[in-house]
Amino acid sequence: MAWRIYVVPAEKRAAVEELLTRDDLLWRQTRILRDAEPLGGASGETYLYMEGSETAMTHADGAIPPLGNRAEGALAERLHDRFKEEEELSAQGMGLMFSDEP
Repeated sequence: MAWRIYVVPAEKRAAVEELLTRDDLLWRQTRILRDAEPLGGASGETYLYMEGSETAMTHADGAIPPLGNRAEGALAERLHDRFKEEEELSAQGMGLMFSDEP
């Protein structure tokens, strides 16, 4: 699956959320918005993590830049690892909630 991470100024977060809900193709992809500071980023920034089809990621590359910049290189890889780790921990937690073990 293709993925992208964008760095968005906090004051543009609402505009990004609106775009993601308005755009049918982006709406159907995995989308996670997180404050950047707890993830080692700058205060006043938000990270947008998206995962989905290559077509949708190419579309996002055209739609997101007026609101934020695509993260590249080591920053993008580090953040991707953090988001995937968070996803795995969340899935493990849900598994524990629905297991029969005490």
